[in-house]
Amino acid sequence: MAIALNASFVARAFIGDEEQTVEILKEAIKHKGFALVDIFQPCVSFNKLNTYPWFKEKTFYLKKHDPYDRLAAFEQAVQTEKLPLGIFYKHPGKKTFEEGIKAYETDKAPIINRMPDRKKLEKLIKAKR
Repeated sequence: MAIALNASFVARAFIGDEEQTVEILKEAIKHKGFALVDIFQPCVSFNKLNTYPWFKEKTFYLKKHDPYDRLAAFEQAVQTEKLPLGIFYKHPGKKTFEEGIKAYETDKAPIINRMPDRKKLEKLIKAKR
């Protein structure tokens, strides 16, 4: 769903493969913008079907996959016979949420850290009456 909604970084990892999971998480953290990482993690207390060996058997890592090709990423993401792991999709040039908001055009400081302009605020309140 994240690829269909045009998320700019989408990946999946399996916690049983610690090194690969760490590398995927590093890439997600380095990505500028929203990054979604789906992590498979068996419940060892209640789920006796989807165990660590089950995930090892039912997953594979993407190879020769272009993570910049959205259609190919979507095709990989909907596979169900064996579940792919790795980075499905990257869109490094996509604007972040903040970059698309007018309030950040002239001032990059987070809105929470800004002091309100009392005169503009009073003018807006009076205009609404």
